Amino acid sequence: KSEVVEPGCRLPQNFSGDWINTANIDADIFINETHIIETWYPDEGRYRKTIYVCREQRDTRVMMARLTVDGCQKDYVCFDFVPQHHNVIRYRKGIAVITDNYHTVCSWVQFPNRVKWKYDLYLRKNPVAVRCPVAGKFNFTQKGDILFETRILGGVTLSPRPNIYCKQNISDFSVCDTDQKEIAIDETYCLSVDHLGRPVDIYSDPDYKMKCIAYWKENIKSYLITFDELDPFSKYRCWIYQRADLNRVLMSQAIGPFCDLKQDVYSTNYTEGAAVHIELQEYERERDQCPMHFDDGSNPWLETENTVKIFTFGAFHSNNNSNKLLSFHVNLLLVFISFFSLVV
Repeated sequence: KSEVVEPGCRLPQNFSGDWINTANIDADIFINETHIIETWYPDEGRYRKTIYVCREQRDTRVMMARLTVDGCQKDYVCFDFVPQHHNVIRYRKGIAVITDNYHTVCSWVQFPNRVKWKYDLYLRKNPVAVRCPVAGKFNFTQKGDILFETRILGGVTLSPRPNIYCKQNISDFSVCDTDQKEIAIDETYCLSVDHLGRPVDIYSDPDYKMKCIAYWKENIKSYLITFDELDPFSKYRCWIYQRADLNRVLMSQAIGPFCDLKQDVYSTNYTEGAAVHIELQEYERERDQCPMHFDDGSNPWLETENTVKIFTFGAFHSNNNSNKLLSFHVNLLLVFISFFSLVV
């Protein structure tokens, strides 16, 4: 018997697309305006598909009808969504009940783990990098079960690299690209410079490259999600980070795409769901041109991208006195520049 459920509400438009469910990493999620379709591919046996249909919505809670291939009955589940930001949808899911009364299905007592709970995550399947909440050039020390190691991305290099005498090697954590969207980690980085203050080692590549795709603050902890195509265990990694001083940052990387409730910035091993703990100390040199940036994720909806700003200089609202004065000063400055260029 096939059930047909007519949708009674609409999900936010920015929910639409393909997602990964960190609560069930082997499942693919497809969302449109009215449906959430979860397809799970177990290691053995056939795939299982679950369809959620939007029935009723009030504030952040959405009552959805659940249809599965296991039987002919439909039941109802409540989702509590956080407004979407970056490449992540945070949500809680209640227990399934047979009634379709909203006040019963979406009662707060239907959500398990009443005291110790956190939001589950839908991560975008094809994420777009965002500005990293931690940026700059840092020297780091590490401790944990799975440490960052020296390696060559892509295997053997096409041509041999020159032998460089290095007075000091450090572990380097850098977010120095123009948009500050990619983390580069080099476990053994040469810190030496020549007589002009330029770095000597210009041929080495970082050991790890990760894109920042989401960050937020929850349970008084700052969370970061990174994406690494070459990670053999999980392309998505969760981090907890915290600013410890003016130029010192503490971070802990999780084993997988989500952070355990027990994990904090000092977590180092699997007992708290962590892979490694790193302590960052800023060391930007004169020629690095790598400014420091930190965002604790309190407002992840805030636009912090490095964008081009266009100054109108009084082109609009010309009747405003302040704009007229600004335009006059700009014209006066242009006159002085042209005068001095003629003199020279």
